Amino acid sequence: MTSIAEQPDRYETFYQGNTGHAVVLLPGLCGSELEMGAIPRLLKQSNHTYTIPRIKGYSAHTGLTGYQEWIDSVDQFVTDLSQTHDSISIAGLSMGATLALAVAEQNSKVHSLVILSPVFLFDGWSVPWYYPFLALLYKIGIRNWHFKEREPFGVKNVELRRHIQKAVMANSVSELGAAHLPAVHLYQSLELVKATKKELSSITADTLIIHAVDDETASPKNPEIIIDRISSETCRMIWLGNSYHMITVDNEREVVANEVNNFINQTIEKEKIVDRLSIDTPSLVIKNRNRVS
Repeated sequence: MTSIAEQPDRYETFYQGNTGHAVVLLPGLCGSELEMGAIPRLLKQSNHTYTIPRIKGYSAHTGLTGYQEWIDSVDQFVTDLSQTHDSISIAGLSMGATLALAVAEQNSKVHSLVILSPVFLFDGWSVPWYYPFLALLYKIGIRNWHFKEREPFGVKNVELRRHIQKAVMANSVSELGAAHLPAVHLYQSLELVKATKKELSSITADTLIIHAVDDETASPKNPEIIIDRISSETCRMIWLGNSYHMITVDNEREVVANEVNNFINQTIEKEKIVDRLSIDTPSLVIKNRNRVS
């Protein structure tokens, strides 16, 4: 059987670790691997396998497909990784967080989830008033349009924001991803949100959620939806006070990367303890000491 590492067309980035744990990283819609900030570096230091899959129709410059194909693609990737790894985590940012939840809803091989700036409602303070009508335009057949990213570009850090703005004006792209999202991508992302929201209660994987209080794209209501509906025994919530939507590259990026790496390491240790207890604890036999006359 050909390993995933021998199929470079399936991923943007792949690092093979030796801990037996693999992490699937999902940037935002049409985003780049740079959106994940320092997370890959810390995962490499912990010697975990990590990968950013190339998802047709979701990743930048990969054509057009429906949201269910995005889910199925990552689902298959998790299944393939589970054949060579003891445990799997998914860490997603923005719409990648929503996609991570959708995969966990149908694949029990996902041991833990890292949900960064999840999007279920586009209700942040910078979302334009006409945004709710974009899906209606698409449905009635007006589809030759793009949604343009604008200030603050998801970052509170003024210097980084200025750098992104210059890149967008010069090339229509920045190192963090596309500056224009096509109508079809936005519509499919909204369909992904609707489908994922319906099945949140089926999620049992240990979950870490990190969200900025002042997220300009998705308000604090978004992580609260997840907390209220998932069935995970372990669900940790971290609120950030000095970042906007792109928390992996903004002012608190090091905090985010460290919390993600620590959480994944903790879930691995927890799993080892549970496995050890199940092996080392002898089965209890209750003996009937009453004499039978």
